[in-house]
Amino acid sequence: MNDNRKLVVELRRSMGRLEAALGTISDALVITSCEGRVLWCNASYARLVDRTPPAVLGESIYDQLPRDCDSAPLLNPELVLAGGDLGGHFTRVLDRSKLRAIEIEWKPIRSERLRPLIFCFRDVSAMLSYEQLRVEVERIERRRQQTENLNRALELERLALATKVMECPVTGLPNRRGLHVSIGAALKTQRQSGGRISILFCDLNNFKEINDLHGHQIGDDLLIEIGRRLQRSLRFGDILSRLGGDEFVVLTMGIFNEADALQLAMRLNDAVGQAWSVEGHTIRPSMSIGITISDDPDISIDELIRRADLAMYEAKSNDQHIAFYHSSIDKKVRKNIHLRHQLEEAIQHEAMFLAYQPIVGLEDRTVVGMEALLRLGAITAPIATPSEFIPLAERTALILPIGRWVINEALRHLAELRARGSEITMAINVSPLQLKESGLSDYFLTQAERVGVDPSWTVIEVTESILIEHPELATCELSRLREAGVKVHLDDFGTGYSSMSWLARLPIDSIKVDRSFIADFLNDHRKAVVLDAMIRLSHDLGLGLIAEGIETAEQHEGLLAMGCDQGQGFFFGRPEPLSRSFAVPAQRIGR
Repeated sequence: MNDNRKLVVELRRSMGRLEAALGTISDALVITSCEGRVLWCNASYARLVDRTPPAVLGESIYDQLPRDCDSAPLLNPELVLAGGDLGGHFTRVLDRSKLRAIEIEWKPIRSERLRPLIFCFRDVSAMLSYEQLRVEVERIERRRQQTENLNRALELERLALATKVMECPVTGLPNRRGLHVSIGAALKTQRQSGGRISILFCDLNNFKEINDLHGHQIGDDLLIEIGRRLQRSLRFGDILSRLGGDEFVVLTMGIFNEADALQLAMRLNDAVGQAWSVEGHTIRPSMSIGITISDDPDISIDELIRRADLAMYEAKSNDQHIAFYHSSIDKKVRKNIHLRHQLEEAIQHEAMFLAYQPIVGLEDRTVVGMEALLRLGAITAPIATPSEFIPLAERTALILPIGRWVINEALRHLAELRARGSEITMAINVSPLQLKESGLSDYFLTQAERVGVDPSWTVIEVTESILIEHPELATCELSRLREAGVKVHLDDFGTGYSSMSWLARLPIDSIKVDRSFIADFLNDHRKAVVLDAMIRLSHDLGLGLIAEGIETAEQHEGLLAMGCDQGQGFFFGRPEPLSRSFAVPAQRIGR
């Protein structure tokens, strides 16, 4: 037992002497696992890495070593692994200021099953001349500088290309790509810090008409001006982009509720709506703004833009031209898509028919004319009401082929009625979009001649908005029709601009007072006064006046007492197909 103790003590002394001896060696020695975890090191190694010996144990040698004068790792696992059983050997310049050269050598301990590695780091600066070290350092410095210059040039080129790719060439604003990058960054911030993201999708109203009327250069100048106005109206941190065409998008994280978003949208609309003069013309632009607010950081970028886009289309149908996204809009869009498919099929297969409502002289209730009203589907099973499909047809331009079909069908039916001895006139509604397309008068008169209809037997009904918003174009087309004998009626009077002064200037023969005035003029003194003024003014101007929506005998008698000449409504007859309509001369409707 004593012999064993003496052996252990002696072994410990030997190990201590070995440890002390290795500690005095100037070479840095270190033993690591095959993966590079430090198992043992001497004092010189600890000084090399500026650590205490116990602190380096268990860490990766690749993370502890200083970098060379090129800022590259002194060692890396791939280099050590490539040495295999033979190990490796090379020299590195370690520090540019002290010009130190380090010789590194390593070998695996093949007698061990786990094959640990032993490294030796030797300072060989004294073995190299100062000039050699200086040349080596300068060579490495030149290479580093060249690399930095190349990287800088590549980065500048990348940034320039990225900017070009993400920038609108007209306005200089971020484009769709730039917007996607900005929304992606906002969503990342939202995931880290919470909050809400708001998207305001802004679309200029009637921009195509401005382009068509003034040219694309004026249109581009207007887009630049709109971009400036919007940018000036935003707050710090808000991001403005132009998606293309006449669409601008505002991204903000500083809005927390719908009231704040509405206030911002109204400020944007006010800024855009200021008059803009160019080349002697004054343009007063306007926008429709759709808004979506989201606190969901996992929502996709495309979904955010889609929601704001849908809300924008909803905004186009209200007076404020601002709308918020709600789930009900998705249902409405799906319904509109279905209805559009039905419209397209109806046009393709002519699955439409005209119903006719009589227009009567109020004095003797004699039928003096009929208004052709479009119905969709079969006579026994209409697909949708006019209030549903007409606005959609207007928005999608499907009203153009539909309008041509209505003209052809109404004129054909009028020819049949006249051939049977009827002396009534036929009123045909024309949409604003049809009037904006030049050539309406030529088409109408050509079709009338084709079926043998005298233009004086016909009436064109238009709304006041098209006459006031596009007076030159509308006046040109309607004047040519009037010269050929076609009468022009101003439909739905009282629901739009309703400026009495316009009546003296517009190319019209009669006005049709909207049903909203007729419905309660007997109980609403103010409406009665306005209605009475309309009737007297129409007489003074030599215009006819037709009251729409007459449904009771009391309304009929009240209008007759006011001096109204003609009217139409359910009291005299509902819209019916031609076979059920009034088709004989001077037929009197009794009640």
